[in-house]
Amino acid sequence: MLRGRVTTLKFDGYTSEPIRIDNGIGQGDLLSMGLYQYYNADLIEVPKDLGETAMAYVDDSVMIAIVDSFPEAHRKLLNMMTREGGVTEWSSLHNSPLEYSKLALVDFAHSRSSKRRTLLCLPQITVQPTESTKYLEVIFNQNLSWKQQHTHAVGKGTKWAMQIRRVVKPSWGLTPGNARRLYISVAIPRTLYAIDVWCTPPYANRQQQRGTVGITGKVASVQRAGMLAITGGLHTSPTDALDAVAYLMPIPLLVDKACHQAAIHLATLPKSHPLHRIANHKTSGKIKRHRSPINSLLAAYRFDPKKIEKIPATARDPTLQGELPFVTSIADSREDSIKEAKSTREKVQVYTDGSALNGKVGAATILTREGKPPCALHLTLGPKSEHTVHEAELVGILLSMHLISTERHGSTTFVLGVDNQAVQ
Repeated sequence: MLRGRVTTLKFDGYTSEPIRIDNGIGQGDLLSMGLYQYYNADLIEVPKDLGETAMAYVDDSVMIAIVDSFPEAHRKLLNMMTREGGVTEWSSLHNSPLEYSKLALVDFAHSRSSKRRTLLCLPQITVQPTESTKYLEVIFNQNLSWKQQHTHAVGKGTKWAMQIRRVVKPSWGLTPGNARRLYISVAIPRTLYAIDVWCTPPYANRQQQRGTVGITGKVASVQRAGMLAITGGLHTSPTDALDAVAYLMPIPLLVDKACHQAAIHLATLPKSHPLHRIANHKTSGKIKRHRSPINSLLAAYRFDPKKIEKIPATARDPTLQGELPFVTSIADSREDSIKEAKSTREKVQVYTDGSALNGKVGAATILTREGKPPCALHLTLGPKSEHTVHEAELVGILLSMHLISTERHGSTTFVLGVDNQAVQ
């Protein structure tokens, strides 16, 4: 895949000769993210036996062994590293030497577990188990606790709040509006990054949840420091007043909003996504003990993912960016419209209309395909005093799109006829 690829270096007006790439992927290459999915795909296929699995994001890969004891887990990890087609062989074949000093070994177990953690002896190095490690900017503790991640998140928020405070002064520096924009765009995302993983929604089921009061209060103190920097308020100013003056959402509501968005995102995942099966399982939100973050989210908001509409992503030719995938034609007269409808080449024709009759407003649409009986839909919106004909025309188009979605896709083209020029 990387054959024939080159890169160049540019600095101070100098451009180097093309340099052949024989290791890894060129830095700054727009295709690097997509290419890495192929580059390290073999690592995901290394686990083959029961209790073995793996996950990866770009160049961060994790090998996981799920067994009853740590020595057995280490034997599985050693096997995945050294077996034929394993991690070591992948490293050699892909000309990507492993940096063994960056290997991290975490033996996960309950805090009350008395199982002794042992060393992992690889041919190249002996790895000492560590209490925690950071993966994708989230700290995972060996006891499956999030206390270290809480401290890390509060530390990041405090750092950015102090940085904003340094550039906001009464006589010079950022204006309050720009400081607020900087806080919203940088400090809040850095502080609440992956909060749906390490924090339970604070207002789940309309009640304050246990275990979230402490971290919510710490994050609120970080936001208070940021609001004091933005508004220039006194240190004795009430937090509620600072929230209102800075026009910022209180932290409990902000955390709840972030968790709710994550839950909705899980519920709308397509069937091809690895988490779709977990999020849509009938018992995902009913587990009472040893809940995972996904279980906590689904239990907190209690909505059925199966009742939420999924809108699939559709691939489109990138060279057609900016061009509409349809053509609009408005006939000059009724006769021209009839002539155009009779001469159209599309096999599937859909016609829609909206009107007011007997004091009510409604819409109807019909789909015709040669050799098949027509399909029709109609909907009554309500009394004329509450709805308009233009609204009915738009509803008719929506009904038409629904009929079209029920047809077989592929290279088939459609024609949609509307008799109201107000809808264009």
